[in-house]
Amino acid sequence: MLSGIFFLVTVVVMGWFGSGDGKSWGSSLTIGSIVGALIGLFFLGVNYFACSVITFDTSTLYIQVLLFVAILWGATSIMVDAEELVPPFGIATLVIILGLIGSAIYSWDWFHTDYRQKMLKVTEVPESATDTIVAATSNKHLCTVNPVVAERVALTKMGDYKNTYEIANFTKQSWSGDFIATTPEGDVHVCGENRLFYVAPLEHKSFWTWKKVGYSPAYVLVDACDEDFALIVTAVNGEPINMVYTNGAWFSKNLERHMRSNGYGNTILDDFDFEIDENGRPWSPVTTMENSIALTTPVVTGVACCDLQTGDIKWYSTQDAPEFVDLIYPKDIVYDRIYCWGDYKNGYIHWSNKEGLTQACDGMDVVQTETGCYYYVGIQAQSDEVGTQGYMLINTRTGEATYFRRSGISEQEAARVLESNNENNINSKIDQGVLALTEPIFYNIDGHKTYFATYVSTRDYTVKYYGFCSADDKAVWGYGENLEEAKNSYLTSFHKNKSTKAVKFADEQNELTLEATVIERVQEGNAYFFRLEGQDGKTFYAYSNIVPEVRWNAHKIKISYNKTEDNLIAISSFEKVE
Repeated sequence: MLSGIFFLVTVVVMGWFGSGDGKSWGSSLTIGSIVGALIGLFFLGVNYFACSVITFDTSTLYIQVLLFVAILWGATSIMVDAEELVPPFGIATLVIILGLIGSAIYSWDWFHTDYRQKMLKVTEVPESATDTIVAATSNKHLCTVNPVVAERVALTKMGDYKNTYEIANFTKQSWSGDFIATTPEGDVHVCGENRLFYVAPLEHKSFWTWKKVGYSPAYVLVDACDEDFALIVTAVNGEPINMVYTNGAWFSKNLERHMRSNGYGNTILDDFDFEIDENGRPWSPVTTMENSIALTTPVVTGVACCDLQTGDIKWYSTQDAPEFVDLIYPKDIVYDRIYCWGDYKNGYIHWSNKEGLTQACDGMDVVQTETGCYYYVGIQAQSDEVGTQGYMLINTRTGEATYFRRSGISEQEAARVLESNNENNINSKIDQGVLALTEPIFYNIDGHKTYFATYVSTRDYTVKYYGFCSADDKAVWGYGENLEEAKNSYLTSFHKNKSTKAVKFADEQNELTLEATVIERVQEGNAYFFRLEGQDGKTFYAYSNIVPEVRWNAHKIKISYNKTEDNLIAISSFEKVE
């Protein structure tokens, strides 16, 4: 479209000036047509290969018009005295440049501080309610796999595919579905319910391998909570995978180029992610946006889902998008909105008034709660890397945020605690670059606000250790070579730290009694931990001096304890009920 307009303008302009300089209209139009065709082909090629967004709310259009005016000015000056062209072409160039400068000034946040600060729709939850929140997958499904580990385990499954293909960027997807996956190792029944998986297509390593085959024959599926579950899926429910339109394909089969050529040439597109539907079929949900302030401040308008095998594209609003689509709001948009929400509370300039200003902690991860899929990010006061103000869960589909306020240590401080682990020379291994700690993520572990991270080998990218650190007290932490060992180490540290403080039992009116059946008993040194029937999320503990031997889980016991809101409860008296 734009190339055609440039062609027509060139013909008219060169014909006009050429005839005005004594040349015939015919010769001027002929020269104009030739030059216009060359200019049109040039911009057609630029827009085809660069996948430019040609719309009034992006700078690309105005920059290309400015470049077109410069080229046309030079081409016309060959036919006409250059001095005659200065007024019309000079004025046109000046208008475009001033327009771009004016747009840049108008887009400055100074003039839109209130609008930018309120773009993030935030619901705040007070600290008193935060203890009940599980800000990631359930405790039985801790996310122990990061993208690097996922790629490492996937590579071990690729076999002959390694010669021709490479793994594209992973998408962390909350997936529910059921299908039969055909893999090089045989058929596998894949079933999940709101589980987090890493998914990525296989892309051709070179143009020549793509030219020979023309499609991608498989995608990678790795469980984010179990690195032993990694598949190279070549067919779903008996239907072979033939992904024609991917980010690594060439010419018209390139995903973005395919979308630009099929109705999205004037649309801002972002996040060409890869996701699978409930039947295992591969899709690319691409976010559509438009700028809300001149040429800046993009807002999400919906998502265009492209079937990577057929090329069919269908647009949805964020409310109507298919259930399998998770990542509609891009991370960079979310980060920008969190920044404006926290930094512009007192206006654009606040050199002397920084009260209440916040910022996002480093790292943003995809987590799954009972209510949906979210981005998790810690929130802290500006210039404070030790304490935390709380954390946010931003809905990946709607962009709406819930801010859970709480006091305690930040993700960065938890990382420093876990990195300073002197046992097994873990800290020296980190200093030497042999081990690397992943970004800590906030969990509710047995009722305790906890950061969880893994120690990954930088040599073979396997998980060597697992670490937990209390989000309330950095003196409480634990690690282990497996999850069970790490969790026991952490709970023991929690118990020991708590027991160093005097346990002051309340008077009789605040003492509660409970009779219940033991469903789990764990001994750590001279301490016993109990889970009781009907007391979900609570752990009771006592020292051996008041706990008689309990050999079987089925024993019923009667205990007394303080009235408390804590989920780790000290027992003041204990007896077995026969």
